[in-house]
Amino acid sequence: MNEFLQSHSTKLLGSMPVVKSFEGRLASLNDWWGKITLIGKINSHNVATTILDDMSRTQLKFGELQKQLTHNLLVENLQKLVLDNSSKAQVAIDLLIRNLFERTADVGFLATDDDIRVFLGSENVSIEQTQFIENRLREYVKKYSVYDEIIVFDTEGSVKAHLDKTNPICHSNDALLAATLKSEQDYVETFRYSDLQSNRRHSLIYSCKITQTDDKSSPVLGVLCLCFRFDDEMSGIFDGLLMPGDIGVIAVIDREGQVIASSDEKLLPLNTEFKGDAGLRMLNYRRHDYIVNMRRTNGYQGFYGLGWRGQMMTALDKAFSREEMLLSRNSYTEIIYQASTFPKELRDIHTASSDINTDLGLLVLNGQIASARKNATEFMPVLEAIKQIGSDITTIFNASIKSLQEVTVMSSHLNNAGFLASLAVDIMDRNLYERANDCRWWALTSAFRRGLSNTALSFAETRQISEILQYINALYTVYTNLYLYDSQGRILAVSAPQQQMLVGIKLDESSGATEALKHSDSQHYTVSAFEKTRLYSNRHTYIYNAAITDLDDSRKVLGGIGIVFDSEPQFESMLNDVLPRNKQGEVLAGCFGVFAQRNQTIIAVANNPALKPGDTLEVDAAFFGLKTGHRSSEVIQLNGTSYIFGVAVSKGYREYKVQDGYRNDVIAMVFIPF
Repeated sequence: MNEFLQSHSTKLLGSMPVVKSFEGRLASLNDWWGKITLIGKINSHNVATTILDDMSRTQLKFGELQKQLTHNLLVENLQKLVLDNSSKAQVAIDLLIRNLFERTADVGFLATDDDIRVFLGSENVSIEQTQFIENRLREYVKKYSVYDEIIVFDTEGSVKAHLDKTNPICHSNDALLAATLKSEQDYVETFRYSDLQSNRRHSLIYSCKITQTDDKSSPVLGVLCLCFRFDDEMSGIFDGLLMPGDIGVIAVIDREGQVIASSDEKLLPLNTEFKGDAGLRMLNYRRHDYIVNMRRTNGYQGFYGLGWRGQMMTALDKAFSREEMLLSRNSYTEIIYQASTFPKELRDIHTASSDINTDLGLLVLNGQIASARKNATEFMPVLEAIKQIGSDITTIFNASIKSLQEVTVMSSHLNNAGFLASLAVDIMDRNLYERANDCRWWALTSAFRRGLSNTALSFAETRQISEILQYINALYTVYTNLYLYDSQGRILAVSAPQQQMLVGIKLDESSGATEALKHSDSQHYTVSAFEKTRLYSNRHTYIYNAAITDLDDSRKVLGGIGIVFDSEPQFESMLNDVLPRNKQGEVLAGCFGVFAQRNQTIIAVANNPALKPGDTLEVDAAFFGLKTGHRSSEVIQLNGTSYIFGVAVSKGYREYKVQDGYRNDVIAMVFIPF
């Protein structure tokens, strides 16, 4: 940022109304000081000139201090903008990459679906078989609503089944099909225009070859393509990041430097090209200067996608024009001056301005004494005027520093804390959305439905079901165990060999199984309360459940599936990902994050070994009463330490916790020592 400052300081200062006002007021006072000094020299011959010379030197000291303060005003205002913009650019790309990571597992898993394999392996496919597969795909998208089209191709590029009936595709020569058939990778990721969705300006497609068995060297039957709702997803991300009145534009930039998503396509159209790599720069775009922050993704679980970057750009002439209002009516002046985060440069300026004004007061007093001795009464008004000017200059200095810290720096810290809390709970909602989808989709596995339709499972059926559960769990490692249970809630098979002792036990109501067995609707799922359970080694977690119904009569419930979320490491990781870090990438000392319930019970903690799941968090109860989807921030005291505190309540993601009947407000809290 130092290089950016040196290159553009003149432009930056010219765009900061607060700094220009500060400089203008001081320039006026300095001009008046000069005039008064001249008047004093002309009309006060009886007074020693050394007094006026000393006062002129004091004026020069104020002038040097003014330059320092102007520089610090510039630095702090720029740092605030850079922090806000880089955070939004980073979050935009990282939220997207997290989502797309889940898609890479989806396409590989769905490509191994036995029903699709049987369908593609059939020589003479009936209309009924095609309808069955398309209904199956429809069920999939009802759960995983991030897709708007799924296409099943044979090895020649002919469409055998697909979901979107407004899509006229029957055959495709798109190179992605040949690339997928040749690929040894688990999936192929493609973003561009494709005839797979000829009515779309671009498509994000995840493709995988469908083989006869799980052995990748077995005969290839065709290709599965999942079409991700990219524009819809980006619209949701942009809406979540840009607050009302935000003047910046967020974009996603591809590897070649072209815009592929924009929060304002009128100002920043798709395919606009940006040269250069990630970082901070000044750019002249459409004859206006913009401050541009571009960020590479941090990746997720080793997945980095197609090399895309997040970008935030703000027009220079508007970047510093809005004064941020504090999120509280409290005055933070005393707290700020005592805080370790208060910049040493500003502390020194604050002290120096007071010291210079004190020295000026002594000079004026000496001048008054000398004037009285020599009966130079005409010099008295000059001294009083200079004293008042010195006092006014110090007042402006102090007011500028206070305004900078409270309005600029403090609001930046508070807004950032609230933003981080909101991000944490958004990540949680997005993650648990996938868990609700998983249990409902896996409940539709035909082998499970066929097995449970029998009065008792044979050894071979139990083994087959266990192997399927193990296969799924190996792909989806966020679970410690997956288990199948019958209509009485008795566990029949598990995915984790070390959990084999659970087979045969009857699940109690707290697991969520009892409620799940009451609903045959394939869209219904239940979630246990967040509490200790033997199913998670007597630790706190959520268990997601869905009913398994008969293949021939979907109204008949045969049993259910339970999936045990590995909450401790997963939630801790989500919180750790949002905590502020130093230049070395380490979490700032003393920072910690918490997920909690409205009753103040802790769900998860990151970076604070003194707290654990199940504890009660001793924070003002009012914060636990925030409305769903709202966030706030404040400076609070906890165990004798002052923290910048951000809090946000979950709002759900897509239909999850919004339209699906499930309600569970989770509160994220971020604590940053101040």
